[in-house]
Amino acid sequence: MSTLAWFAVAIGALVLHEYLARRTLSRTVYVRWGVLLVLIAAATVAGSRVQTRIAEMWQFGGERAAPFDSTGDPLRLRALAEQHPDHAFPPIAAAETVAAWREATLEALAVRAGLDLSLGDDAEDGAVTVVSSEMVGEIRRTLIRFTSWDGTRIPAYVFDPEGAARKGAILVVPGHGLGIVATAGLEQDYERGAALELARRGYVTLTPELRGFGMLSPGGTSTHRLVAAAALASGSSYKAVVGRDLSRALTVLQRWKGVDPSRLGVTGTSLGAELAVLLGALDPRVRVTVSNSYGGAIGPSQEDDDRDDESEQTPHGCHTVPGINRILVQEDWMRLIAPRPVLVVRGTRNLPREAKEFERLVSRAYQALGAADRFELAVEPGAHAFYVEPTARFFARWL
Repeated sequence: MSTLAWFAVAIGALVLHEYLARRTLSRTVYVRWGVLLVLIAAATVAGSRVQTRIAEMWQFGGERAAPFDSTGDPLRLRALAEQHPDHAFPPIAAAETVAAWREATLEALAVRAGLDLSLGDDAEDGAVTVVSSEMVGEIRRTLIRFTSWDGTRIPAYVFDPEGAARKGAILVVPGHGLGIVATAGLEQDYERGAALELARRGYVTLTPELRGFGMLSPGGTSTHRLVAAAALASGSSYKAVVGRDLSRALTVLQRWKGVDPSRLGVTGTSLGAELAVLLGALDPRVRVTVSNSYGGAIGPSQEDDDRDDESEQTPHGCHTVPGINRILVQEDWMRLIAPRPVLVVRGTRNLPREAKEFERLVSRAYQALGAADRFELAVEPGAHAFYVEPTARFFARWL
Protein backbone atom coordinates (compact mmCIF):
# COMPACT_ATOMS: atom_id res chain seq x y z
CA MET A 1 0.00 0.00 0.00
CA SER A 2 1.30 3.48 -0.88
CA THR A 3 2.19 6.11 1.73
CA LEU A 4 -0.76 8.26 0.59
CA ALA A 5 -3.15 5.34 1.07
CA TRP A 6 -1.83 4.67 4.55
CA PHE A 7 -2.26 8.36 5.36
CA ALA A 8 -5.89 8.32 4.18
CA VAL A 9 -6.66 5.19 6.19
CA ALA A 10 -5.14 6.77 9.32
CA ILE A 11 -7.29 9.90 8.97
CA GLY A 12 -10.44 7.85 8.42
CA ALA A 13 -9.73 5.73 11.47
CA LEU A 14 -9.17 8.84 13.57
CA VAL A 15 -12.43 10.46 12.50
CA LEU A 16 -14.38 7.27 13.13
CA HIS A 17 -12.78 6.83 16.54
CA GLU A 18 -13.63 10.36 17.69
CA TYR A 19 -17.21 10.13 16.39
CA LEU A 20 -17.93 6.86 18.10
CA ALA A 21 -16.25 8.02 21.31
CA ARG A 22 -18.01 11.36 21.64
CA ARG A 23 -20.88 11.34 19.17
CA THR A 24 -19.95 14.95 18.44
CA LEU A 25 -17.36 17.03 16.64
CA SER A 26 -16.59 19.79 19.14
CA ARG A 27 -13.85 22.46 18.76
CA THR A 28 -11.70 20.59 21.30
CA VAL A 29 -11.87 17.52 19.15
CA TYR A 30 -10.67 19.54 16.14
CA VAL A 31 -7.65 20.68 18.14
CA ARG A 32 -6.91 17.09 19.08
CA TRP A 33 -7.23 16.13 15.45
CA GLY A 34 -4.77 18.83 14.43
CA VAL A 35 -2.15 17.62 16.89
CA LEU A 36 -2.62 13.99 15.92
CA LEU A 37 -2.54 14.82 12.21
CA VAL A 38 0.80 16.55 12.64
CA LEU A 39 2.12 13.46 14.42
CA ILE A 40 0.73 11.21 11.69
CA ALA A 41 2.31 13.37 8.98
CA ALA A 42 5.69 13.23 10.74
CA ALA A 43 5.40 9.48 11.07
CA THR A 44 4.47 9.22 7.40
CA VAL A 45 7.56 11.16 6.30
CA ALA A 46 9.97 9.25 8.53
CA GLY A 47 8.05 6.01 8.38
CA SER A 48 9.54 4.79 5.12
CA ARG A 49 13.05 4.93 6.55
CA VAL A 50 11.97 3.10 9.70
CA GLN A 51 10.10 0.48 7.65
CA THR A 52 13.14 -0.02 5.41
CA ARG A 53 15.42 -0.49 8.40
CA ILE A 54 13.05 -3.01 10.02
CA ALA A 55 12.74 -4.89 6.72
CA GLU A 56 16.51 -5.05 6.35
CA MET A 57 16.93 -6.38 9.90
CA TRP A 58 14.19 -8.97 9.30
CA GLN A 59 15.59 -10.03 5.93
CA PHE A 60 19.13 -10.59 7.20
CA GLY A 61 17.97 -12.17 10.43
CA GLY A 62 20.27 -9.99 12.51
CA GLU A 63 23.39 -11.02 10.58
CA ARG A 64 25.50 -8.15 9.33
CA ALA A 65 28.36 -7.86 6.91
CA ALA A 66 31.86 -7.86 8.37
CA PRO A 67 32.88 -4.37 9.54
CA PHE A 68 35.26 -2.28 7.45
CA ASP A 69 38.82 -3.47 7.96
CA SER A 70 41.31 -0.60 7.89
CA THR A 71 44.35 -2.86 7.95
CA GLY A 72 46.95 -1.56 5.57
CA ASP A 73 45.68 1.38 3.48
CA PRO A 74 42.56 0.21 1.58
CA LEU A 75 41.48 3.73 0.56
CA ARG A 76 45.04 4.87 -0.24
CA LEU A 77 44.50 8.02 1.84
CA ARG A 78 47.42 7.47 4.18
CA ALA A 79 49.78 7.00 1.24
CA LEU A 80 48.67 10.35 -0.17
CA ALA A 81 48.95 12.17 3.16
CA GLU A 82 52.41 10.75 3.80
CA GLN A 83 53.90 12.07 0.58
CA HIS A 84 56.27 15.02 0.91
CA PRO A 85 58.16 17.23 -1.55
CA ASP A 86 61.43 15.89 -2.87
CA HIS A 87 62.81 19.40 -2.58
CA ALA A 88 61.15 20.92 0.51
CA PHE A 89 61.12 24.55 1.59
CA PRO A 90 64.48 25.24 3.28
CA PRO A 91 64.53 24.85 7.09
CA ILE A 92 66.79 27.90 7.31
CA ALA A 93 65.03 30.51 5.21
CA ALA A 94 67.40 33.06 3.73
CA ALA A 95 67.10 35.02 0.50
CA GLU A 96 69.44 32.73 -1.43
CA THR A 97 67.94 29.44 -0.15
CA VAL A 98 64.37 30.62 -0.83
CA ALA A 99 65.35 31.72 -4.35
CA ALA A 100 66.97 28.34 -5.05
CA TRP A 101 63.93 26.49 -3.69
CA ARG A 102 61.59 28.60 -5.81
CA GLU A 103 63.57 27.94 -8.99
CA ALA A 104 63.66 24.18 -8.37
CA THR A 105 59.95 24.04 -7.51
CA LEU A 106 58.86 25.99 -10.58
CA GLU A 107 60.95 23.70 -12.78
CA ALA A 108 59.36 20.64 -11.17
CA LEU A 109 55.86 22.06 -11.66
CA ALA A 110 56.57 22.70 -15.33
CA VAL A 111 58.30 19.40 -16.11
CA ARG A 112 56.59 16.90 -13.80
CA ALA A 113 53.11 18.43 -13.41
CA GLY A 114 52.74 20.07 -16.83
CA LEU A 115 52.19 23.47 -15.24
CA ASP A 116 54.09 25.52 -17.81
CA LEU A 117 51.83 28.46 -18.58
CA SER A 118 54.05 29.81 -21.33
CA LEU A 119 53.14 26.94 -23.68
CA GLY A 120 50.90 28.01 -26.54
CA ASP A 121 50.54 31.67 -25.51
CA ASP A 122 51.36 32.99 -28.96
CA ALA A 123 47.91 34.00 -30.20
CA GLU A 124 47.67 37.13 -32.32
CA ASP A 125 45.89 40.31 -31.26
CA GLY A 126 43.26 39.59 -33.92
CA ALA A 127 42.19 36.46 -32.01
CA VAL A 128 40.06 38.67 -29.73
CA THR A 129 36.48 39.23 -30.94
CA VAL A 130 34.06 41.75 -29.46
CA VAL A 131 30.60 40.22 -29.09
CA SER A 132 28.76 43.12 -27.44
CA SER A 133 29.43 46.34 -25.57
CA GLU A 134 27.25 48.50 -23.31
CA MET A 135 27.47 50.98 -20.46
CA VAL A 136 26.75 49.97 -16.87
CA GLY A 137 26.59 53.34 -15.17
CA GLU A 138 29.98 54.88 -15.94
CA ILE A 139 31.61 51.53 -16.65
CA ARG A 140 31.76 49.98 -20.12
CA ARG A 141 31.01 46.25 -20.10
CA THR A 142 32.29 44.38 -23.15
CA LEU A 143 31.68 40.72 -23.88
CA ILE A 144 34.59 39.26 -25.85
CA ARG A 145 35.86 35.89 -26.98
CA PHE A 146 39.57 35.17 -27.23
CA THR A 147 41.38 32.18 -28.69
CA SER A 148 43.22 30.10 -26.12
CA TRP A 149 46.22 27.81 -26.56
CA ASP A 150 44.29 24.86 -28.07
CA GLY A 151 41.96 26.89 -30.28
CA THR A 152 39.12 27.05 -27.74
CA ARG A 153 37.22 30.34 -27.83
CA ILE A 154 37.00 31.61 -24.26
CA PRO A 155 34.20 34.08 -23.39
CA ALA A 156 35.08 36.92 -21.01
CA TYR A 157 33.64 40.19 -19.75
CA VAL A 158 35.86 43.28 -19.69
CA PHE A 159 34.90 46.18 -17.43
CA ASP A 160 36.54 49.50 -18.31
CA PRO A 161 36.09 52.77 -16.38
CA GLU A 162 37.48 54.42 -19.55
CA GLY A 163 39.21 57.79 -19.33
CA ALA A 164 42.58 59.00 -20.59
CA ALA A 165 44.75 57.83 -17.67
CA ARG A 166 46.50 54.46 -17.89
CA LYS A 167 45.02 52.14 -15.31
CA GLY A 168 45.95 49.10 -13.31
CA ALA A 169 44.17 45.93 -14.41
CA ILE A 170 42.85 42.90 -12.52
CA LEU A 171 42.02 39.43 -13.76
CA VAL A 172 39.00 38.15 -11.79
CA VAL A 173 38.75 34.36 -11.85
CA PRO A 174 35.30 32.84 -11.14
CA GLY A 175 34.85 29.85 -8.85
CA HIS A 176 32.36 26.99 -8.75
CA GLY A 177 28.91 28.19 -9.68
CA LEU A 178 27.26 30.28 -12.36
CA GLY A 179 30.40 31.42 -14.16
CA ILE A 180 31.17 34.93 -15.38
CA VAL A 181 27.57 36.12 -15.10
CA ALA A 182 28.21 36.08 -11.33
CA THR A 183 31.60 37.84 -11.34
CA ALA A 184 30.08 40.33 -13.80
CA GLY A 185 27.22 41.09 -11.40
CA LEU A 186 24.54 39.88 -13.80
CA GLU A 187 23.56 37.18 -11.27
CA GLN A 188 23.98 37.42 -7.51
CA ASP A 189 25.84 34.80 -5.52
CA TYR A 190 28.94 34.48 -3.36
CA GLU A 191 31.07 36.11 -6.11
CA ARG A 192 29.37 39.45 -5.31
CA GLY A 193 29.93 40.88 -8.80
CA ALA A 194 33.66 41.16 -8.08
CA ALA A 195 34.74 42.21 -11.60
CA LEU A 196 32.18 45.03 -11.73
CA GLU A 197 32.89 46.18 -8.18
CA LEU A 198 36.66 46.40 -8.73
CA ALA A 199 36.07 48.32 -11.99
CA ARG A 200 34.08 50.83 -9.96
CA ARG A 201 37.28 51.34 -7.94
CA GLY A 202 39.07 52.46 -11.10
CA TYR A 203 40.60 49.25 -12.48
CA VAL A 204 40.12 47.61 -15.84
CA THR A 205 38.94 44.09 -15.04
CA LEU A 206 38.61 40.97 -17.15
CA THR A 207 36.75 37.89 -15.97
CA PRO A 208 37.14 34.79 -18.20
CA GLU A 209 34.85 31.77 -18.27
CA LEU A 210 36.36 28.56 -16.88
CA ARG A 211 35.98 25.38 -18.90
CA GLY A 212 32.95 23.40 -17.83
CA PHE A 213 31.06 26.42 -16.48
CA GLY A 214 28.57 28.94 -17.87
CA MET A 215 29.07 29.67 -21.56
CA LEU A 216 31.70 26.90 -21.78
CA SER A 217 29.32 24.16 -20.71
CA PRO A 218 26.52 22.61 -22.81
CA GLY A 219 23.17 23.77 -21.48
CA GLY A 220 24.84 26.09 -18.98
CA THR A 221 25.02 23.45 -16.25
CA SER A 222 28.41 22.62 -14.78
CA THR A 223 30.37 19.94 -16.65
CA HIS A 224 33.80 20.80 -15.24
CA ARG A 225 34.10 17.32 -13.74
CA LEU A 226 34.05 15.99 -17.30
CA VAL A 227 36.78 18.45 -18.28
CA ALA A 228 38.86 17.42 -15.26
CA ALA A 229 38.37 13.70 -15.96
CA ALA A 230 39.33 14.12 -19.62
CA ALA A 231 42.43 16.11 -18.65
CA LEU A 232 43.54 13.52 -16.10
CA ALA A 233 42.91 10.67 -18.52
CA SER A 234 45.07 12.39 -21.12
CA GLY A 235 47.95 12.80 -18.66
CA SER A 236 47.28 16.44 -17.75
CA SER A 237 45.04 18.15 -15.17
CA TYR A 238 42.25 20.71 -14.97
CA LYS A 239 44.68 23.22 -13.48
CA ALA A 240 47.18 22.75 -16.30
CA VAL A 241 44.47 23.22 -18.94
CA VAL A 242 42.74 26.19 -17.35
CA GLY A 243 45.98 27.74 -16.09
CA ARG A 244 47.06 28.25 -19.69
CA ASP A 245 43.66 29.79 -20.49
CA LEU A 246 44.19 32.25 -17.64
CA SER A 247 47.69 33.12 -18.80
CA ARG A 248 46.25 33.92 -22.22
CA ALA A 249 43.47 35.96 -20.57
CA LEU A 250 46.16 37.95 -18.75
CA THR A 251 47.78 38.68 -22.12
CA VAL A 252 44.47 39.97 -23.47
CA LEU A 253 44.05 42.18 -20.40
CA GLN A 254 47.65 43.40 -20.62
CA ARG A 255 47.05 44.55 -24.20
CA TRP A 256 43.67 46.19 -23.54
CA LYS A 257 43.54 49.85 -24.45
CA GLY A 258 44.27 52.11 -21.48
CA VAL A 259 45.90 49.40 -19.32
CA ASP A 260 49.30 49.93 -17.72
CA PRO A 261 50.94 46.55 -18.57
CA SER A 262 53.24 46.81 -15.54
CA ARG A 263 50.27 46.93 -13.13
CA LEU A 264 48.52 43.55 -13.40
CA GLY A 265 46.74 41.83 -10.52
CA VAL A 266 44.70 38.66 -10.12
CA THR A 267 41.97 37.65 -7.69
CA GLY A 268 39.16 35.15 -7.30
CA THR A 269 36.96 33.25 -4.88
CA SER A 270 37.07 29.58 -3.86
CA LEU A 271 38.23 27.60 -6.91
CA GLY A 272 38.76 30.96 -8.60
CA ALA A 273 41.09 32.00 -5.79
CA GLU A 274 42.94 28.68 -6.00
CA LEU A 275 43.52 29.31 -9.69
CA ALA A 276 44.41 32.96 -9.06
CA VAL A 277 47.12 31.84 -6.63
CA LEU A 278 48.38 29.33 -9.20
CA LEU A 279 48.59 32.08 -11.82
CA GLY A 280 50.26 34.46 -9.37
CA ALA A 281 52.84 31.81 -8.52
CA LEU A 282 53.62 30.76 -12.10
CA ASP A 283 53.23 33.96 -14.14
CA PRO A 284 55.76 36.68 -13.23
CA ARG A 285 53.60 39.36 -14.89
CA VAL A 286 51.21 39.21 -11.92
CA ARG A 287 52.20 42.01 -9.58
CA VAL A 288 49.57 41.48 -6.84
CA THR A 289 47.47 38.43 -5.87
CA VAL A 290 44.37 38.40 -3.65
CA SER A 291 42.79 35.10 -2.64
CA ASN A 292 39.24 35.09 -1.27
CA SER A 293 37.98 31.99 0.60
CA TYR A 294 40.99 29.88 -0.32
CA GLY A 295 44.26 29.43 1.57
CA GLY A 296 44.98 28.54 5.17
CA ALA A 297 45.46 24.78 4.97
CA ILE A 298 48.97 23.39 5.35
CA GLY A 299 50.87 20.23 4.56
CA PRO A 300 50.30 17.72 1.75
CA SER A 301 47.10 17.89 -0.27
CA GLN A 302 44.68 15.36 1.19
CA GLU A 303 41.34 13.74 0.47
CA ASP A 304 40.05 14.37 3.99
CA ASP A 305 36.77 16.03 4.96
CA ASP A 306 38.16 17.00 8.36
CA ARG A 307 41.26 18.78 7.10
CA ASP A 308 40.91 19.50 3.39
CA ASP A 309 40.43 23.21 2.77
CA GLU A 310 38.09 22.47 -0.15
CA SER A 311 36.61 19.17 1.06
CA GLU A 312 33.21 19.75 -0.54
CA GLN A 313 34.83 20.07 -3.97
CA THR A 314 37.47 17.38 -3.55
CA PRO A 315 35.72 14.72 -5.70
CA HIS A 316 35.36 17.14 -8.62
CA GLY A 317 38.89 16.45 -9.91
CA CYS A 318 39.51 20.12 -10.65
CA HIS A 319 41.85 20.39 -7.65
CA THR A 320 43.85 17.28 -8.49
CA VAL A 321 47.36 17.48 -9.94
CA PRO A 322 49.01 14.04 -10.16
CA GLY A 323 52.10 13.78 -7.97
CA ILE A 324 51.70 17.29 -6.53
CA ASN A 325 52.69 16.26 -2.99
CA ARG A 326 56.09 15.22 -4.31
CA ILE A 327 56.61 18.79 -5.54
CA LEU A 328 55.13 21.09 -2.89
CA VAL A 329 52.80 21.35 0.11
CA GLN A 330 49.74 23.58 0.26
CA GLU A 331 51.37 26.64 1.86
CA ASP A 332 54.10 26.57 -0.80
CA TRP A 333 51.77 28.05 -3.42
CA MET A 334 51.81 31.36 -1.50
CA ARG A 335 55.56 31.09 -0.87
CA LEU A 336 56.14 30.88 -4.62
CA ILE A 337 54.56 34.31 -5.02
CA ALA A 338 57.00 35.97 -2.60
CA PRO A 339 58.21 38.70 -2.55
CA ARG A 340 55.27 40.01 -4.61
CA PRO A 341 52.26 41.11 -2.50
CA VAL A 342 49.60 38.52 -1.64
CA LEU A 343 46.49 38.78 0.53
CA VAL A 344 44.43 35.84 1.78
CA VAL A 345 40.90 36.78 2.93
CA ARG A 346 38.80 34.29 4.88
CA GLY A 347 35.41 34.60 6.59
CA THR A 348 35.06 33.87 10.29
CA ARG A 349 32.73 30.97 9.46
CA ASN A 350 35.08 29.66 6.77
CA LEU A 351 38.45 29.78 8.52
CA PRO A 352 40.66 26.67 8.38
CA ARG A 353 41.77 25.42 11.78
CA GLU A 354 45.43 25.69 10.70
CA ALA A 355 45.19 29.32 9.56
CA LYS A 356 47.58 30.69 12.21
CA GLU A 357 50.25 28.13 11.42
CA PHE A 358 49.69 28.77 7.71
CA GLU A 359 50.28 32.47 8.31
CA ARG A 360 53.50 31.77 10.21
CA LEU A 361 54.87 29.40 7.58
CA VAL A 362 54.16 31.69 4.62
CA SER A 363 55.53 34.69 6.51
CA ARG A 364 58.90 32.92 6.76
CA ALA A 365 59.38 33.21 3.00
CA TYR A 366 58.42 36.89 2.95
CA GLN A 367 60.64 37.71 5.92
CA ALA A 368 63.59 35.95 4.29
CA LEU A 369 63.15 38.13 1.21
CA GLY A 370 62.78 41.35 3.21
CA ALA A 371 59.11 41.75 2.27
CA ALA A 372 57.27 40.91 5.50
CA ASP A 373 54.68 43.66 4.91
CA ARG A 374 53.64 42.20 1.56
CA PHE A 375 51.87 39.13 2.92
CA GLU A 376 48.64 39.38 4.89
CA LEU A 377 45.94 37.04 6.17
CA ALA A 378 42.72 38.96 6.80
CA VAL A 379 39.69 37.49 8.62
CA GLU A 380 36.34 39.16 7.92
CA PRO A 381 32.89 38.54 9.40
CA GLY A 382 31.10 36.12 7.11
CA ALA A 383 31.33 32.83 5.30
CA HIS A 384 32.53 31.50 1.93
CA ALA A 385 32.43 34.57 -0.33
CA PHE A 386 34.31 37.34 -2.11
CA TYR A 387 35.20 40.25 0.18
CA VAL A 388 35.24 43.41 -1.93
CA GLU A 389 36.48 46.01 0.56
CA PRO A 390 39.65 44.31 1.90
CA THR A 391 40.46 43.19 -1.64
CA ALA A 392 40.10 46.74 -3.00
CA ARG A 393 42.20 48.18 -0.16
CA PHE A 394 45.03 45.74 -0.81
CA PHE A 395 45.05 46.48 -4.54
CA ALA A 396 44.97 50.21 -3.80
CA ARG A 397 48.07 49.81 -1.65
CA TRP A 398 50.18 47.61 -3.92
CA LEU A 399 48.84 47.93 -7.48
